[in-house]
Amino acid sequence: MELDTCAPSTTSTGAHTPSLPPLAPLHPFTVTALPGKGLALLATSFIPTGTHLFSESPLLLLTSSSSHALPQSTRVLAGFSLLPPAPRAALLALCSNLPLIPVPTDESTALAVWKANNFCLDSEGTVNGVFALAARLNHACVGGENCRWVWVADGEGEGKGEDGGEGEGEAERGQIQFWTDRDIAVGEELTHCYRPDWRMGTVNRRAALSEEYGFDCGCTTCEEPEVDD
Repeated sequence: MELDTCAPSTTSTGAHTPSLPPLAPLHPFTVTALPGKGLALLATSFIPTGTHLFSESPLLLLTSSSSHALPQSTRVLAGFSLLPPAPRAALLALCSNLPLIPVPTDESTALAVWKANNFCLDSEGTVNGVFALAARLNHACVGGENCRWVWVADGEGEGKGEDGGEGEGEAERGQIQFWTDRDIAVGEELTHCYRPDWRMGTVNRRAALSEEYGFDCGCTTCEEPEVDD
């Protein structure tokens, strides 16, 4: 299953702003609310290893280099201000872990959404994006996850994965792809590891995830700490 996509437009801030694509009618998962987790993706049928789950263009994409003097928060807000109504609403609807403030604004919510949901899409940390559907996959630490992603940028022949490896299959350009890493049973949650580079033991990793993303990890890897301590 793939999402229908359209080519993103590029702004002077480096933000890509595609229109929001509808979900294809046939797919092996559904988006549903889980207690204590918010919205999540659950398998609605058996999904075998190596299944291409979906491809998706970013709601907001930022690139950076040594020539960028502006802080990322300023560029995020500049890109956000240029979003059309549909992707703007989709971005604001994502989990934000927003600090308790009397009257949150769209801008403060957008920054909180960016912090909690942006994907680092290259090994140099210069390309980051937020995605409407990919953001709904919750985290599981290395060993507990069942999905992985690949990013294929505009003009690239092959995708780059979250582990820095090459992608696979006939990839669309300028999209994130999600693939299954193992068989997934009906009713099982689809997960991926937010930070596969964090090999620091359960206690330290849980603390880092809480500080960075605002949740206490209860994945199988964290619940069986002898595996990675």
